[in-house]
Amino acid sequence: MNNMFSGFHSVGLPGCSILAAIDKVAAAGYKAIELNAETLPWAKPHVTPQTPPSERTSIASATKHAGLTISAVGAHVPMVDADSQSRKNAINFVEGCIELAVDVGAPVVHILSGETPKNVSRDEAWRWFADAVASAAEHAEQARVSLAIEAIVGHLFHSVDDYSRLSSDLPGVPFKINFDPSHLAVQGEDPARVVEEHGGNIVHVHMKDGNGLFPDFTFPPLGKGKIDFGRLISGLTGIGYRGACSVEYEAQVFGYQESEQTILDHARKFLSQHGIA
Repeated sequence: MNNMFSGFHSVGLPGCSILAAIDKVAAAGYKAIELNAETLPWAKPHVTPQTPPSERTSIASATKHAGLTISAVGAHVPMVDADSQSRKNAINFVEGCIELAVDVGAPVVHILSGETPKNVSRDEAWRWFADAVASAAEHAEQARVSLAIEAIVGHLFHSVDDYSRLSSDLPGVPFKINFDPSHLAVQGEDPARVVEEHGGNIVHVHMKDGNGLFPDFTFPPLGKGKIDFGRLISGLTGIGYRGACSVEYEAQVFGYQESEQTILDHARKFLSQHGIA
């Protein structure tokens, strides 16, 4: 048994209110819930910077009553839009999610870059993202929240090496890592490199499987893809990671049809089989 603990990302329960999701996640035996602030074609956000104070209080109270912690807020919004005002709006959104995280007691807010805009060089888009990370990380540090970046397949920031490049470009900027092995696996990268090369910066982990290679790939239910989770969890144990392993279920997007209860129970069993409480 290790010191990691189980979590479930509310994006996997798009048909539920956040309070209903909290109850279901707790009843299925998880220790934490992750809050989705991202708007997706198949899922509305459960929280946003516009979530009113009364609802923030209700979320914090409900999780405590259910015996859960809130592991993170997923503040995913494209941050390298060609329009400068859109980039400013994205930073404001992330900073608003940081303030929300403080109110609900979440220690981590994680972000992504978004795709490189058409007719924009990668270097220029990279500068935009680096500037956004520097700004948001300063805001997070003042709020005592960890700002973590998730590498996403098909996005500007997508690879293991991108973590090294950004660290070099932003010396002293305390950004962290939301480690999602699925996005790396479907690019043919070895997810274990993140643990081996950047393990000390991992503050949150997504449990999501992957099959195929970009652009022809899927994110199937846990255990039905090609990722060696035993190796990854052993590596995380070895570096002393003690945070959440949060199930991010998106398999329905790739044709898998499972009930909410099956999704919750199957993933919880998978985590237990890998020694995650």
